[in-house]
Amino acid sequence: MKQCCYSPYFYQPFNEYESPDWANPYSTPEVNHHRRQNFRVLCQQYSSYKFPILPVIDGVVKPCSYSELEKITDFKTENLIQMTQSGRLFRGTITEGSVKRSVIVKTWDLHLPAHLIHVHRPFQFCDEMELYETANAHQYLVKLSRYCCEKRLAAVYDEEFTTVLSDVLLADDFGWEKRINVATQLADLLTWLHKKKIAVGSVTASCIMIDKEVSIKVFDFGNIDTVVNEDSEIALKYLVGRGTPEIISKGKRTLKSDVYIFGLLLMELISKTKFDSCHLPDPNEDKPGGNFLVHECFEEVDYQTAAEISKLTCCCLDLDPGNRPTMKSVFDTLVKLRRVGGKRKRDENEAKIE
Repeated sequence: MKQCCYSPYFYQPFNEYESPDWANPYSTPEVNHHRRQNFRVLCQQYSSYKFPILPVIDGVVKPCSYSELEKITDFKTENLIQMTQSGRLFRGTITEGSVKRSVIVKTWDLHLPAHLIHVHRPFQFCDEMELYETANAHQYLVKLSRYCCEKRLAAVYDEEFTTVLSDVLLADDFGWEKRINVATQLADLLTWLHKKKIAVGSVTASCIMIDKEVSIKVFDFGNIDTVVNEDSEIALKYLVGRGTPEIISKGKRTLKSDVYIFGLLLMELISKTKFDSCHLPDPNEDKPGGNFLVHECFEEVDYQTAAEISKLTCCCLDLDPGNRPTMKSVFDTLVKLRRVGGKRKRDENEAKIE
């Protein structure tokens, strides 16, 4: 990336027709026309660009050429699954002899018009590839199969797409046990990454694939960095996904920033609510019948479990990073709650967090 930065990826012909809107609303039609013509000229210039030879990651994950990537997926609308924090997610197929298997392909897009260039995305791509180089063994991470740095930045994951957590978050048949299973699995993954001193920055419900057995696979992240210890501050290189109080106020984060992001997701799971980073509910706000964050539809959740998981969520969302628990502590608490969770309905008179 020091050699070529983002220009060879930006000046590719597909960026012209994949862009939803070419025109800069603050420019005249003449200026926009000139910009488009200039873009086409520069595309011709970069058509002969020699992309660097890429390494095999961890002895297993191989680089692939752009032509090979196009055989896996054609990047057409019918194969588009959803948008991600860095681009798009597509369905694809890898053919090896007579055997075909389904995969998913994630892109890091530098869409036009020029005033919306996401210049950080090549570096974000590198950060994520480095993550898989050091952390490709966990069961709750998608399995990286191939990656492409020629013309287009993309990763091929050896997974068949099922559904994402955001699609079932409000579903009535997505019950309490399933929600706690998901939360515990994600806490397990983040604990493992933090043990390796890796901060992922942002994980949302739309980043988590979930199958019929309620096993998760995380395929999208925010600001990946390696830190020295739990409270080491990292200067933010770019902002992707949800922010945290310390990121918004100081532009810095720690491993405890991941704990806050986890707390947001845990709050969505137990309160059966979707929200964005601009409209976050106050975890200390009085609720009908008490201060529990647990949605009233989960009648099987007993008083102690409701109180403890609500308290855990509030601790994760503490404005002071130093007051937040570690991910290991969060994981241990969730495992304990799964074991002791009762079936007694909550009494309205008990619904106050001590």
